[in-house]
Amino acid sequence: MKKEIARKIFEAKNIALSSHIRPDADCVGSGIALCLMLEQLGKNVSFRNSDRASFPITEFPGFDRVEYKQIYPDNFDLVILLEGGSEDRHEQKNLSEYFTINIDHHVTSSTISDLNWIDPEASAVGELIFDLGKELKIEFTKEIGFNLYAAIASDTGSFKYSNTSYHALKTASEVVKRSGIEPHLVSDLIFNSNPAEKVVLIRKILATLEFHHKGEMAFIFCSADFIDSGSIDDYETEDIISIVRSVIGVKVVLFLKEIGSDLFRASVRSKGDFSASAIAAHFNGGGHGHAAGFFFTGKFAEAKKEITNIILDQLKG
Repeated sequence: MKKEIARKIFEAKNIALSSHIRPDADCVGSGIALCLMLEQLGKNVSFRNSDRASFPITEFPGFDRVEYKQIYPDNFDLVILLEGGSEDRHEQKNLSEYFTINIDHHVTSSTISDLNWIDPEASAVGELIFDLGKELKIEFTKEIGFNLYAAIASDTGSFKYSNTSYHALKTASEVVKRSGIEPHLVSDLIFNSNPAEKVVLIRKILATLEFHHKGEMAFIFCSADFIDSGSIDDYETEDIISIVRSVIGVKVVLFLKEIGSDLFRASVRSKGDFSASAIAAHFNGGGHGHAAGFFFTGKFAEAKKEITNIILDQLKG
């Protein structure tokens, strides 16, 4: 698949990239890195997203290449979709008008693109973009290295999550060796650059903390009022769930975020043999075994009760 994708890239002149809605450090870092790689090959590249990324992703080198517009109806020989090949995953319309390639590491990824490179064993799509870069024989500059390392480090939780594999560590090591980046600078930006407003937001969210089923399940909630009262957007709350997940005895965390009128984003994080993706599947969501998410339409009490009951059923076995 790597060779086939490389062949299509070499044949194309005008290429569009897009990463999924609610972009994270993996899809944006991977997208910037791929954009820089393709520019090395002399391609005309446009990196187009529907949603804006939040700080600190906005500080990644090369982030100014990201545009916020539709791919259609502009003329492209090839469209590469990072992490999900469907129109609703990217909020890009009329993708069927193009030859599309989906590069993803989620087992739930759509396979409707013309080429689908899906590797659930990869910790991050950044791993796959690094492998593709080697196939394309590009030079791994510091800009490319920073973005690839950021992609892998973020999706492995600074190499702490269960998806931290030998290949993830080996790839990150190779990125450092080939590009000459300093890993601590990447980690400082991603993990140690919280604005004061975010710390205040963390305090508000943690004040909603509840434990259920003898402490095996934890629940937290982010009201829209929490976000409206400050300069932080809801994208920047994702890592707060890791704080609760770290509590001894907790097997699963449900994080509900109010993102609209009777509309919630549910994030599920788990440990051990508890499947977060199985919970998300009940609500047509997706993700990984220990990290998944979905949307819920309804009242807050309804959302909390229905999702909690499904989680408790799985805990009870």
